[in-house]
Amino acid sequence: MYFLNCFSRAKFALIIIVSVFLVACQGGVNNGTSSHVSTGAKSQVLIQPQPNTVKSVPVKREATKAPPKPKPIAPAETSVKVLTADPQQGIPLGDDTSIEVDSIKPVTQPKQTSKPALIVAPLVEEKEPVDSAETSWLDRYPNLSEDLKDYQQIVVQLEQEAKAYRERVTKLQEEVKKQWRGAPLITTSAHQFVKYTDGYQSRGEMDFDTGKIVVETVDQANPKQHLKEAIITTLLTPYDAENPEIYSDKKINYDGPALLAGQVLDHEGQPVKWEWRAERYAEYLVNNSVQQVDRNGQTVYRVEIPLVANHTQVRGHQYEHLVRAAAQRYGIDETLIYSIMETESHFNPYATSHIPAYGLMQVVPSTAGKDVFTRIKKRNDQPSRNYLFNPANNIDTGTAYLSILRDNYLNGIRHPLSKEYAMISGYNGGAGNVLRTFHKDRRQAVNVINQLSPQQVYDRLHLKHPRAEARGYIRKVTEAQQRYRTLASVER
Repeated sequence: MYFLNCFSRAKFALIIIVSVFLVACQGGVNNGTSSHVSTGAKSQVLIQPQPNTVKSVPVKREATKAPPKPKPIAPAETSVKVLTADPQQGIPLGDDTSIEVDSIKPVTQPKQTSKPALIVAPLVEEKEPVDSAETSWLDRYPNLSEDLKDYQQIVVQLEQEAKAYRERVTKLQEEVKKQWRGAPLITTSAHQFVKYTDGYQSRGEMDFDTGKIVVETVDQANPKQHLKEAIITTLLTPYDAENPEIYSDKKINYDGPALLAGQVLDHEGQPVKWEWRAERYAEYLVNNSVQQVDRNGQTVYRVEIPLVANHTQVRGHQYEHLVRAAAQRYGIDETLIYSIMETESHFNPYATSHIPAYGLMQVVPSTAGKDVFTRIKKRNDQPSRNYLFNPANNIDTGTAYLSILRDNYLNGIRHPLSKEYAMISGYNGGAGNVLRTFHKDRRQAVNVINQLSPQQVYDRLHLKHPRAEARGYIRKVTEAQQRYRTLASVER
């Protein structure tokens, strides 16, 4: 019995020693660095390393409690801020973009918060963006700079450009009102080219959307002669004038290929290419096709000239060599370049919008233009309006910007077709809006895109993009691209 009692006491002591040792080891593990990173919908938590110390006091082991459930997070509005060299943003282009440049203010930096872990969930339809100066401006023109100082400088430049545009249009309107008695101002836009001549008494309007030319004069002394001269001027307008003088009545140099070459057939069914044929056709029109219209008690003399049915393709064919060179230079599909040019300007080299954006691919000088000059051309300036009216310069700049969208702002998208859809939408509405279509957190949006099929990516950009214009834009470009691919396959 004595030996049994000794054995029991020794066994009990051994159990106590082993228990204390195990508890101490457990405490050492919990006080060390965790190799596990917990993730959840709310945040990512990193456990910071603590010093490995073993206290001599007894360790009381508490019962394990389930961690409290986090409080539900109320959905917050997406905040937009200027980030340093953020590769998830880009610069949109589009004729219908509305901007307010008189009340732009720097955006205050929001407090730093933990980023949510990636959760692929059904897309929640976002509300239309709040129409405020800060939100709309940064939505449409993200990545304006790499720091706040540069951002402010570029905003000032954009303000100056928009102001200069308004001043030119206002001055033109004042001159037109003197001759046209309050008639609505018609001026060059993205899809039409308008040139005033003869002291603003005559004008030629080429509408590349409807495929019609309208030439008018309000001269009352010799209307037929003035109308004839305006017709000749319109038919012989070159497609690569250094300065088309769209805001004045000054004459432009008519040397070189005509913008309307191959798109107008005269009364004999022959294409109008040369000056002598343009003069003969103008003579025919003023003798046989003049209309007289009363506007505000003023007689307006006008003729209408239809363009050939395939005028868009004929006009686009003029730029074939330039498109091919740019496509090879930047590794961009030729059909994509053609499709964007058609959608942006209907191949109008003098296209001008109120942003202002210029030329065939509607490039904004101080945003996309400056981005190309800085990143690719290694220049510190930006393209001028006349620089972008040159077809070779415009196609090169617009295509270079597509490559920036591909290689910088959207480079994390893996599937080539999904990336192309994002590039198309980003060219019009900005890469930032493209990414916000898929996730509030732009850094996680690319991961969401990479888990979707190209068709799903297209559907979301077409149906869920926060801007209505961009939703229609991707459809127009992809439909045009399919047509150009069909034409290319037939020509082969």
